Amino acid sequence: MAGRPPSRHNWVQVEEILLISVLKSMVESRLWTTGSGHFRPSYLRYLKRIMDSDFPDAGIEEWHIEAKVKQWRRTCFIIVGLIDRPRFEWDASQNMVVAEDDVWTAILQVNRQAPVARDVQFPLFDDWRVCFIPPPEEPEE
Repeated sequence: MAGRPPSRHNWVQVEEILLISVLKSMVESRLWTTGSGHFRPSYLRYLKRIMDSDFPDAGIEEWHIEAKVKQWRRTCFIIVGLIDRPRFEWDASQNMVVAEDDVWTAILQVNRQAPVARDVQFPLFDDWRVCFIPPPEEPEE
């Protein structure tokens, strides 16, 4: 049917791994990001070409990629916000935010986004930090 957007894409692990690895290389090359850590406008087109090359039958569109990147960015900032709080920690062996039950209970009452991170593993979190948290600026001499 004309005019209808493509259906939602159900990402599989190998697609996500390729997407995050290409995003990381784009950030590390500094050709695709601005000084503030945002991606340049044509980054979605570039990612789509790569995804089409490796997964030609997956039907991944630019808006699927954009939605995935936004979801990752949002989740990354939720996690960072939690682990920056007292009594929350990042457990690298489990790839998850950890805290005592009473700490979770208290934060869940005031932070509607926090449930996203409770008892959930995030194996890509270190990669997300590279992609979405700009490194501190170098001091000028």
